[in-house]
Amino acid sequence: MTGENEITNAGMTSADVESVVDVVRTMRIMQDYLNDETIHGVAEIMIPMMKLVNGIASTDLVDVLERGLQDPDLDRALITPPKVGLYGLLKEMGDEDLQKGIGIALELLKALGRASEEVGR
Repeated sequence: MTGENEITNAGMTSADVESVVDVVRTMRIMQDYLNDETIHGVAEIMIPMMKLVNGIASTDLVDVLERGLQDPDLDRALITPPKVGLYGLLKEMGDEDLQKGIGIALELLKALGRASEEVGR
C-alpha cells in the first residue's frame, strides 16, 4: 500500500490531512507563544474581568438582563425600530415599565459615580 491508499483507507482525503497538519502547526506556534510572561500578562487582564463577573453574578442584574433581552417586544423593536420623537418620549414617560427601567439606570449611574470617587482616593 502506498501512503495515498492508507489515507483513503482511513477515510481521510488529502484535504483532511492538510487540515490536520495546519492544526499541528498552529499548536506549535501557540506552544512557542505561551511562555511565563504571556501567561502572566493574560492573568493580569483576567483578574479584573473575573472580579467584574463575580460582582455581576452576585446580584440580580444577570437575571434582569436575561429576562429583558428575551422580551418579545424587544425582538420586534430590533427588527423594526420605532421612531420616537419628543412627544412620543413624553407620552411613554407615563409607562410604568419605562419608569422602572429609568429608575434602575439612574441608580446604576449613581453607583458608578460613587464608586469612581472611591477609586480616585
